[in-house]
Amino acid sequence: MKGFCYRCGYEGELLDGLCNKCYSQLNPLFNITDEVRIEACHMCGSYKRKNWQDPQEKELDDILTEMAYYAVKDNIKVNNKNIDMEIIPLEPQQLPGGKKSRVVVPTKIIAEGKLLDEKENRIEEKEIVVHILMVQCPRCSRYMSNYYEAILQVRAMNRYLTEEEREELDNFIRDEVDKRMKKDRMAFISKFIPQKEGLDYQIGSMGGARYLASIVKSKYGGKTYETAKLVGVEKDTGKDMYRITVVVRIPEYTVGDIIKYNKGSKTGSKINNNNDIICKVVSMNENKLYLESLLRRDKISLVWSDAEKNTSLLKEGKECQTATVISVSPTTIMAMDNENYEIYEYDNIFNNKNNINEGDILKIFKDENINHIVNKIDK
Repeated sequence: MKGFCYRCGYEGELLDGLCNKCYSQLNPLFNITDEVRIEACHMCGSYKRKNWQDPQEKELDDILTEMAYYAVKDNIKVNNKNIDMEIIPLEPQQLPGGKKSRVVVPTKIIAEGKLLDEKENRIEEKEIVVHILMVQCPRCSRYMSNYYEAILQVRAMNRYLTEEEREELDNFIRDEVDKRMKKDRMAFISKFIPQKEGLDYQIGSMGGARYLASIVKSKYGGKTYETAKLVGVEKDTGKDMYRITVVVRIPEYTVGDIIKYNKGSKTGSKINNNNDIICKVVSMNENKLYLESLLRRDKISLVWSDAEKNTSLLKEGKECQTATVISVSPTTIMAMDNENYEIYEYDNIFNNKNNINEGDILKIFKDENINHIVNKIDK
């Protein structure tokens, strides 16, 4: 409709009794204060939006402009969802005094669009200043005070970890901590405590410790269990506070090892040599140990609780002796020990499924009473 603008007296088309200029002045496309503040951690470089988060950028100036961008984005109010916004952080500045806490980032905002009752788009620009306030984030504060909610213990079943295992597991766990902290900022290692039995880590969050135990178990096999200890009461809520210990026990064995499995103890019968089965470790995962008996080549699978109680190591696979096949018949395999040149006769239970031929090298396991073929060594 036409008329006189009640604000400036302009005669012409009006919107809510105002000319276009007065209407745009009283009804901006967006609202934001001239100064915006955002908290940033001076130790780790994270910054606070709704929650604390790590920066995506790597260089300092890029990190500061990233902070300024999100500070504006989180504080600006756009008055129509169809308005296009552009946030342009300019060069960061350090105010006089040389203090990190006096860093500012001038930022330009450009908006294009219209409000619901307007017919044509318009462009609005505004320059504001983003103040970056240097503080210490909760994670770094807790890290510096050696805070932890859980203890992760890494052990091996029925033995101590070897030095090679210690190094490999420690590197693996630290790599996984770096990955986990992108989702759980509190999953830091507060303290590392090597023990003669294995490795102990104080972890900043319960979820982080549980995750690390599960990922170790997933890669190496074994089992986990958890205990909790009451350590206090929350002042604000009165709720009990607990600290947990998560233990992951990796297998005693590796693939190819020769072990003894006492099948009688599984059902509660008396342990004796008649129940012993000599087996080769075929594979393992986080749930089970898979074996193959050397006498009949039966397949056996054991849950880890059963494996830990009812199996024992006889010889590492790499330490098994070798023998050379000198003849093969449908019922018999003859082989010569490569160390003492004795001749051994084995029942041919393979039916040549393994394509055992004269001249092949066999891995064998023997002691005073037992002599079995473990497998053929591929050339």
